[in-house]
Amino acid sequence: MIVLGIESTAHTASVGFVEDGKIIDFVSDSYRPSSGGINPREAASHHMDCFPDLLVKLLDRNSLDIKDIDRISVATGPGLGPALKTGVEMARYLSLKYGKELVPVNHGVAHLEIARNMSSFESPLFLYVSGGNTQIEIIGNGMYSVLGETLDIGVGNFLDKLARDLGIPFPGAPKLEEIASRGGEIFDCPYTIRGMDVAFSGLYTHLKNMIGKREERDIAFNAQEYAFTALAEIVERGMAHFGLRELAITGGVARNRRLQQLLREMSELRGYDYFFPEDKFLSDNGAMIALAGYFSKRVESPEDTRINQYERVDSYTAEWIGSRKVSPKSMVGGESMVEDVKFQGVECIRKVRRGREYRNPSLDRKINSQRLRREVRLLSAIKKVGINAPTVMYVDIDDLSIIMTKIKGKPLSMFLSDGNFNALVRESGRITALMHLSKISHGDLNAGNIIYNGDLWVIDPSMGSTSPTLEDFGIDVHLMKESLSSLGRERSFREFLKGYENFNRYEEVLNKVKEIEGRRRYL
Repeated sequence: MIVLGIESTAHTASVGFVEDGKIIDFVSDSYRPSSGGINPREAASHHMDCFPDLLVKLLDRNSLDIKDIDRISVATGPGLGPALKTGVEMARYLSLKYGKELVPVNHGVAHLEIARNMSSFESPLFLYVSGGNTQIEIIGNGMYSVLGETLDIGVGNFLDKLARDLGIPFPGAPKLEEIASRGGEIFDCPYTIRGMDVAFSGLYTHLKNMIGKREERDIAFNAQEYAFTALAEIVERGMAHFGLRELAITGGVARNRRLQQLLREMSELRGYDYFFPEDKFLSDNGAMIALAGYFSKRVESPEDTRINQYERVDSYTAEWIGSRKVSPKSMVGGESMVEDVKFQGVECIRKVRRGREYRNPSLDRKINSQRLRREVRLLSAIKKVGINAPTVMYVDIDDLSIIMTKIKGKPLSMFLSDGNFNALVRESGRITALMHLSKISHGDLNAGNIIYNGDLWVIDPSMGSTSPTLEDFGIDVHLMKESLSSLGRERSFREFLKGYENFNRYEEVLNKVKEIEGRRRYL
């Protein structure tokens, strides 16, 4: 079967084809704005002008006729509305004129299919990084399941926006990479991770305000070090938490050599297998749309094919990828070593924040020391309001270690088959409400950071705050929702909310959660 793929979600117009599931060829042309970022209507006009010539070029150089095509697939979302429409209109026209099957494809799923097929991995964790998307995914139940993502803007948008502020035309990320290679001084900048989610808007604002005050090369250097270190960390947390051993990356930003270096060194340090596709397959291209279209059974009539500008990867059925069931394997996200010790005759654990050899040493020390101090402060605050938490017995800042009382029990995530699981989740909601009423956010609230031994105990609040905002409360609730979903217990989130409804800002927080989950990735 020969499948034609049409891509037009953002700045690139591309057509490509696969034959019997093998990528054969693609041709592309990218819109380049004279100033600023992508203008959606200008991009659409560019694509409309390019598509006829691109299709003729693809067919001619492969000695094909349009009649040789068996199926047409087209990216229907997510993306920029006007740009998406040009590709869909072309696909409809070809389908109707030549009587070809038409298959709508999710752009993100197509990127993931490149990594899945080329790596031949059985059950990998995927890092998908592009202009508008930043996510870590696994194979779920007949679709890709998102474990973590950006809470605000995609990493590519962050890099391109900062590049524009530095006077670098779109696309600025490749030039920023070149400039960053000449930098070396680490600044004190925001570093935002919540569970397995990341955020870049604070880092962007901070670095933007440094323009004119610091060297351009060091601004670019810090942009990459902070952003890519955060991405490597959430990948490592996901791999450790679910016991995964294979990593594959995809998306345009995955071409960045510094990001690849961090991920390669992290993988080799932890003994993970990893796969980075060739650069040409990481950019938006028609061949990836054709590949996903080849496997899909979702044939539609041209009249029914519509764009879905905000369609998520985890809302698109991809039955051909099969199903994988994963469950948490670790209470810590790969960032600490824990050992049993006795301290002053008391059974304790010693938790050491291990250095990550693959990270910039100055940044690594900064992150770990800040989290250690925050964990000590927050454990004390949590205990003071009557919530069970370990007692800190001794702290060694130089050694980045804490000795605290040992809690004999298992994480909530290990009680999925227990008949009392929903009751425990409901009680977790009540405890979270009490934390929030007491002006405490956890920052990494999930079913692995709540221990049950007859009572519920809260552990590892190292990303939380004692002066939280509504955003912090919303992120806590969002993280618990994500955690339950990743465990296949989406419905149990209702029980969590039953316990949480005692919080006097309950409705505000739920609205904030909706805002967080509905934030646009294409900006």
